[in-house]
Amino acid sequence: MSNINATPPININSITFNAEDAKNVSGAASGTRNALFNETNITIPSEEKEPDPKTLTADKITIQIIGYNPKGFLDTQAKNSQSATDMLNSYMNNIVQSKKAKELHSQISESIAKEHPELADKKWDFSLNSNNDITILHNGDLSDEEANYLWEKIQYSALKETLVGIKDSMITLVKSERGADNYSTKIGRFDISDKNFDQIIHFGDFLNKTNGEDANQVFTAQLKARADDPYKNLTYEYLVDNEHLTVIKPIAYSPQNK
Repeated sequence: MSNINATPPININSITFNAEDAKNVSGAASGTRNALFNETNITIPSEEKEPDPKTLTADKITIQIIGYNPKGFLDTQAKNSQSATDMLNSYMNNIVQSKKAKELHSQISESIAKEHPELADKKWDFSLNSNNDITILHNGDLSDEEANYLWEKIQYSALKETLVGIKDSMITLVKSERGADNYSTKIGRFDISDKNFDQIIHFGDFLNKTNGEDANQVFTAQLKARADDPYKNLTYEYLVDNEHLTVIKPIAYSPQNK
């Protein structure tokens, strides 16, 4: 794992600055580091001996710098910057799209209640599988006919298309928070992907609980309840604040599974 705080050594470079070009040594150091940030890493040798600090005059200052590996440092910074951008975009998209999905879910729920009121007393939920098709989740309460009815009701609706966008955004949020180091003490520690998404996220429960603004908090709660956390950074704070996470796998119904 890369660590941008580590400072790999490179050749020592001597640079001479006129006092009028650098107001102080720290400013000169900053300018020198920027000058070294190129692939050729050109060295500008000092033509004079280093002055005795006791007799250093204001007209000329010579400094020596051990810099970062330019390419590796910038590549890491670029990855972290992109991860931060993806994280923010995903966070906001979860809020916006969840509000839309909540309205569509309410409409479908009303329709189901009218057409099959007996389903109101049965426990079931739904998610998206690796093919972005609806998967009906239940613990044996539904018959195949009932599960198929619910599957068709949601599969061919505008709600399903909105959920696909939320799913992609949720996965991106987790991966981007993990960053270039590929570990996290926060949401990035969880393992969620196309392959296991329907084992972790229950959209019915998610949409019933969220008001849109708290979409990411409700999402995080489901991750804590059902996701493994192999990317966790085992800091003292993590060990104190987090208990063992368990995985719950309900029965999954999809016509493709039959």
